[in-house]
Amino acid sequence: MAPRPILIWPDARLTQTCAPCVGDRRALAADMLDTMYAAAGRGLAAPQIGVLERIFVMDATWKTGADAPEMFINPEILWRSEEVAPGPEGCLSIPGVLAVVPRHQAINLRWTGL
Repeated sequence: MAPRPILIWPDARLTQTCAPCVGDRRALAADMLDTMYAAAGRGLAAPQIGVLERIFVMDATWKTGADAPEMFINPEILWRSEEVAPGPEGCLSIPGVLAVVPRHQAINLRWTGL
């Protein structure tokens, strides 16, 4: 597959509600991973490449160890912990900006894999 162009903020597509994924998304997931790795990111959501569907990919360990890509189709947060902590975070659609973002310390997520 091949890397795709990443949309840069303030592209309006980055703020739109995405539709559920339907059908086989292997090719899309492969393109998303290629795009994420080429941009030296750890995660990428479909809207960041202009696809308004509910899918994201991530690989939390590839920069420090072996590749361990994961694909999440139609993810849904079922539960969030009450404990929130701030941490540094970057975004491939907002290059060069690092912000401190509050995040729940634990979540329960439901998704479909490939």
